[in-house]
Amino acid sequence: MTSLIVDASVVAKRIVLEPDTDKAKVLFANWGRGALEICAPAILPAEIANMLWKRARRALLSAAAVEELYREFSAFHIPLWPIEDLAELSLALALKNGHSAYDGLYVALAIKTGWDLVTADERLYNTLSPSMPEIHLLRNYE
Repeated sequence: MTSLIVDASVVAKRIVLEPDTDKAKVLFANWGRGALEICAPAILPAEIANMLWKRARRALLSAAAVEELYREFSAFHIPLWPIEDLAELSLALALKNGHSAYDGLYVALAIKTGWDLVTADERLYNTLSPSMPEIHLLRNYE
């Protein structure tokens, strides 16, 4: 069975209509039918809540729509890994590679578990993919 770390950018595309939403829906459908295993750091709910808040603040979504989308996300029950185990490595990766420590939590989890990481964050992908072949861009993920 394939095992993947999914970051907030992938989950966001699953719950909000954006380019590559179709790819995110396929990934989650495969997970739902047991064809793959997924996991994310425990920061994921806060990142999704913040992403949705930003959309409400910019008047892209109503507060009611944001609340409904967050409930939809919560119903996925994505397995979450405690971030305490990941924070030190996340910081080291952020300092080395110039991305945020938040992004580093997903990378650290991929390293710790040996699972591949799927992201829709092109900057993160472009920064890490030369030295980390186990990171995949959602747009290109099969």
